Amino acid sequence: MKSAASLTEAPEATDGREVKGAIMRARLRAATEQLIAEVGVDAASAAAIALRCGVSRGAMLHHYPTRNELIIDTAAHFWQRARDIVAGLADDVGNGRTDVATFVGRLYEEVFRANALVTMLDLMVSGRSETKIGEAVNGILSDLFTSYEDLGAQAFEASGLPRERIHVIITLIVSTLRGLRIQDNIHPDEARVRAVLATLVEAVEALLQKGDRTAPRRVSKKPKAATTRSRKR
Repeated sequence: MKSAASLTEAPEATDGREVKGAIMRARLRAATEQLIAEVGVDAASAAAIALRCGVSRGAMLHHYPTRNELIIDTAAHFWQRARDIVAGLADDVGNGRTDVATFVGRLYEEVFRANALVTMLDLMVSGRSETKIGEAVNGILSDLFTSYEDLGAQAFEASGLPRERIHVIITLIVSTLRGLRIQDNIHPDEARVRAVLATLVEAVEALLQKGDRTAPRRVSKKPKAATTRSRKR
């Protein structure tokens, strides 16, 4: 029969093991992101990931029985992290706490410049030959881009633009930032990055301002007549 002391210590011990396990899994995901970003999916073997993390392969397999499970979990955590960042930015823009320049700049720095983005792009390509990884990553990315569109609509709904048009603007932002990240990974040039970001902000602001100007006319049944009367006044 267990003593009272041992009974009270058991939950704490269990919690302690869970915390240590969560920390170890986070370390393994971080090592996986870094390694795939540096050498690609094919070269990121289970042994190489364990070495990068500084643990034995057995310790890694205790948390992730297969390499595929580790890679898929790494991708899933990237999706959640990216979505949380975009949700916060969308809420700030939608409530007037920040502007387009901050939205675009932070999106690039906090999501697209992360090692995880390069990892995800590599997984997209290599996943075509590995069905399990490919299906998982494609599903994760599909969810991610859907959330971008939904959160973008929330951020820019005050522009008066139709939701479909805002989705086009979000696609413009995401596609530009993704391409810029790939280009900068191949040939780093900070001055060019800043110039592209500034140009993208100008384009998005112009599109949103156009929505502000055209919103009232979309409500009127006779926009030309309404415009003529307003000028006579």
